[in-house]
Amino acid sequence: MLKIFDVIIPIRSKSKELKNKNILPFLGKTILVNYTIKKLLNIKEIRKIYVLTDSEKYKNKLIKHRKVDSNYLRKKEFSEEDSSINDLINDFILDYYPFKNNQNLLLLQVTSPTLSIDEINNTLKFIKKNNLKSLMHVCNVIENPYEIIEKKKQKKWKFLIKKRIINRQNYNRVFQYITGSLFFFNMSFFKKYKKIYNLKTTLYVVDKINFIDIDNKLTFEIAKKIVNLKIRN
Repeated sequence: MLKIFDVIIPIRSKSKELKNKNILPFLGKTILVNYTIKKLLNIKEIRKIYVLTDSEKYKNKLIKHRKVDSNYLRKKEFSEEDSSINDLINDFILDYYPFKNNQNLLLLQVTSPTLSIDEINNTLKFIKKNNLKSLMHVCNVIENPYEIIEKKKQKKWKFLIKKRIINRQNYNRVFQYITGSLFFFNMSFFKKYKKIYNLKTTLYVVDKINFIDIDNKLTFEIAKKIVNLKIRN
């Protein structure tokens, strides 16, 4: 039996550093949010793509397709810079989502456009094979925390990790970070914890090429270059 997934894509209209980044032209004339939607349309396991936005302008720019649903209006209290994504998802499920018994939800961020279709498909296969309740994408860190310092005051700083290991080949701990590109959770997990992930969530390691999270002009331009690289997995 085919395992069905519904996708949630949250986008706000109030981005500060890069204004209206979610609807900027990203690849040719394709805007950033539609670039992500296009990847998902032909994945047979995906039934619906719910775009949660607070902007009618954004809604009007979305791809028109039977799989795309933007009828939920993101409320003001869930559209601020410091709003909780968990509160938004909870409101969406309670107020709009029609498939209350569906067990499989994905959350994708359009600001992580370097995530490939193959990576998404492989993730879905892994979820189904292992019958998971919650999963999130992580990457191995680029800058090792042994070499990161924390600035305390103007002329004061300290190493992030106190125990010093000088030679890189002797680093004996594995550090990863949450990419934010993809989260999976089933309905029972979210109802129990009211969170899309916690310490019980399974980690799924993706290519380091997914390190980009667009939040300014520089990361936007870097992401455009990366999606065209021939080294994609």
